[in-house]
Amino acid sequence: MSLGSLLAVPLILGGCRSARETPTAPVAQAAHTRVDCGPAIPGMEAVLKPAAFVVLGEIHGTQEAPAFAARLACHAASSGQPVRLALELPVAEQARLEAWFAKTDATAQQLTDSDFWRREVQDGRSSEAMKQLLEQVRDWRHAGLPLQLVAFDAGGKERDATMAEQLRQARSEARQDTFIVLVGNLHARRDVGAPWNPSLEFMTHRLLVSEPGLVSLDVARTAGSAWVCRGMTADTCGQQALRGVGTAQPVGVVLQKSVDDPDGYDGTWSVGAMSASPPALGASTATPAPR
Repeated sequence: MSLGSLLAVPLILGGCRSARETPTAPVAQAAHTRVDCGPAIPGMEAVLKPAAFVVLGEIHGTQEAPAFAARLACHAASSGQPVRLALELPVAEQARLEAWFAKTDATAQQLTDSDFWRREVQDGRSSEAMKQLLEQVRDWRHAGLPLQLVAFDAGGKERDATMAEQLRQARSEARQDTFIVLVGNLHARRDVGAPWNPSLEFMTHRLLVSEPGLVSLDVARTAGSAWVCRGMTADTCGQQALRGVGTAQPVGVVLQKSVDDPDGYDGTWSVGAMSASPPALGASTATPAPR
C-alpha cells in the first residue's frame, strides 16, 4: 500500500570482515562477476554498508521505483555483498519465483501465470516494470550475482505486522546479507499513526526493535504519473497524475531527515519525474473477482 493509492494528493512524507578472512564462495564469485548495473547511484555508498537494511518507500505503479531498487541491489551485489531484494509480493509467490529463477529457459508467460498477476484489481505491484525487475534479477542471478529475492506480503487484517514478521524471519536466516526492501511509502514510515488511525504501527516501525540500524527512505518526486487504485474495484485503477512535492532533488540517495516530517524517514531517494507502469497483463487476461 502506498500513500499515493489512498490520498488524492500523496504526502511526501554490520558485519565486518578481517583482512585475513577468506570470502565465502558466492562473495568471491561476485567479485569477478561482470554485469551491467547501470550508472552508480549518487549517495548509495551512504546506505550500502555490509549487512545494511534499507527500506525504499515507493508509490506503486511507476516505471522508476522497481528499476531503482533493482539497480541499487545490483550495485550492492556487484561489490561482493550477498543481497536480499525484498518485494511487496504475496508470500505464496516465493516458491513459484524460485522455481522460475532456476530455469534457464523460463518465459515471461510462466512468470505471470498465477492468480496474483491475473487479479482484476491491479494495484501497481504486478506492473510491467515489476515484471521487468524480476526478469533482470533472474539474468543477474544466472550471471553469478549473490542476489536472492524475498516475497514478504503475508496479507491479513494486520498487514503491517505480518509483513514485518516475514522480514524478521528472512533477516534471522541471513544476518550478514544486505537487505533492500521495496514497499509502499506508508509501510516504510518509522513513526506511528495515520490520518484514519493515530495508533497504527507501520511495518518499518515494527522492525526497529530488531533492526535499530535500519535506514528508511521515502521517494522524492517532482511530477509525473503512476498506475494506482483509489478503491477496491477495477474501475478505480488507472494512470493518475502525481503532483510534485517540495523542491526538485537530484537523482540519488540523500540521508537527511525532513524538517516537516523528521520522524517519518531517514532521508529520500529520487529519480526525478516518474511515469506510470501499467499492469503486466492487460484487462483481457484478468480474472474477475468472485461475486
